[in-house]
Amino acid sequence: MNETCAREFGKEKLEELTTHLQSLITSLEDIVFEIDGNHTFKHVWTSDEHMLFMPKEDFLGKTIAEVLGPHSVTFSESVNKAIKTGIVQEVEYPHLSPEINEWFKARIKPVVIAEKLEDYLLVLSIENITERKLADLALAKATQQLEISNAALTEAKNIAEKASKTKSEFLSVMSHEIRTPLNGIIGIANLLKLNHTTDQKEYIGNLIFSADHLMQLINDILDLTKMESEKLDLIHTELDLFKLVKNIRNQFKSVAKSKGIQLKSIIDSRIPYKLVADPVRLSQMLNNLISNAIKFTDNGEVTLMVKLVSTQANHAQIHFAVKDTGMGIPCELQEHVFESFKQIQQSTRREHSGTGLGLAITQKLAGLHHSKVHLKSKVGEGSKFYFDLNLEIAADQNIDDSADAPACFVFKDQLAGLKVLLVEDNPINLMVARKQMEYFGIHADCAHDGREALKLIEKNHYHVAMSDLHMPGMDGYELAEIIRGKYQDIHTIIFTADIMAAVKQKFAAIQVYDILNKPFAPEKMFEVLLKVAKARGIKS
Repeated sequence: MNETCAREFGKEKLEELTTHLQSLITSLEDIVFEIDGNHTFKHVWTSDEHMLFMPKEDFLGKTIAEVLGPHSVTFSESVNKAIKTGIVQEVEYPHLSPEINEWFKARIKPVVIAEKLEDYLLVLSIENITERKLADLALAKATQQLEISNAALTEAKNIAEKASKTKSEFLSVMSHEIRTPLNGIIGIANLLKLNHTTDQKEYIGNLIFSADHLMQLINDILDLTKMESEKLDLIHTELDLFKLVKNIRNQFKSVAKSKGIQLKSIIDSRIPYKLVADPVRLSQMLNNLISNAIKFTDNGEVTLMVKLVSTQANHAQIHFAVKDTGMGIPCELQEHVFESFKQIQQSTRREHSGTGLGLAITQKLAGLHHSKVHLKSKVGEGSKFYFDLNLEIAADQNIDDSADAPACFVFKDQLAGLKVLLVEDNPINLMVARKQMEYFGIHADCAHDGREALKLIEKNHYHVAMSDLHMPGMDGYELAEIIRGKYQDIHTIIFTADIMAAVKQKFAAIQVYDILNKPFAPEKMFEVLLKVAKARGIKS
């Protein structure tokens, strides 16, 4: 083959290859431009010329700046960087027309690197990435909204926790502030019971009744708060239901008698003698129902009925009902009686006092027992509140005959020899506690704060340190920790008006378990001190 033929053949093959390559390039969905180092368009390939905003011939020989005007910066900077580094550059950008919601990715790749810019060759490919980009943007927006929502939830959670903490702190402080003067009132009244004239007996009884009523209101509010925050747990122990019913009846007998109504109790003899339950909370439920029944009954009777429904394996289903012959509750008001702070008055005159918490608390306590309090009532004929409890039957059903004997605590001079340090900053509470201890036979040393108490401990020997919790300077927590660490032979008893659960938990952490709540019952103080006296061999 001569040289001319060879050139013709080579030219033909080159054209064929070029046509083939162009066909391959135009089959791609991307738009492909060939530009030189001066940003001048040399070739344009596209499968659909409608994808271009002007005829492809109009690109040729023009620069990026001439074609795109102010939009050229997006591409020019990337082209220059590709020329400078020899590395492929990519840039994502929205459609040049703001009203069109489309996105593209430009990929700029150096193909021929030359010294002269006009000989430099780059391929600029444009890919439509609208679908992916919109998905990414939607995901980013959703993520941002989720982060905002999470932040809002976190903030709401922090606000709720702060509010809950503030509420608990407020209740703790208010409980302490109210119980502290009540301790003085009830304490002095109990001291007067030890020595009074016949004329004073009625006054003292009324004083104690009023103080106890106020204490019950405070306890109702605290109990409701605990139940709303789900921090109230049932404490199960063995109980004699017959004795519990008897004690409740005796408790309200004088109140019912003063109103001229009969208080009856009927208990099924088939009920097992010993059951497992929370006697405090069960008593509270029955107390609330009986108290309400007596309050709203002006004549007739109030009856507490306890009946065995069934027994299965080691459980007994017990039906409790409190029925009265009082004023009754209209149908339209019955669904509201279990609401907190709700009192049902049937006249414009407020005849009955109270917080309206008794039934709300009783219903919540029933819920803790997986039960519910029901109501049947008719105006003028009375009301009946009732609920069923599924209680465990205790394994030991032996009757403790000794417990049937009437309890008779002779407190006077029974704890002589017990050395007690009393730490209390409130002078009235200090006087009440000291006088009560003197009746027990204890002549306590007194300190007004923690530092004064430590000075006395260094000089004297004590069996017991009974300390208030909230005191100026060194509080009961700090004092108890020091005594537990340095004076382990001294038994610490916390004497406080703060009855929040956190107080017990905090002291339990330093192994201080005896807490005497204010206002205190004399028999409770005696019981706590007697335990220490017996442990030290002072009281047999």
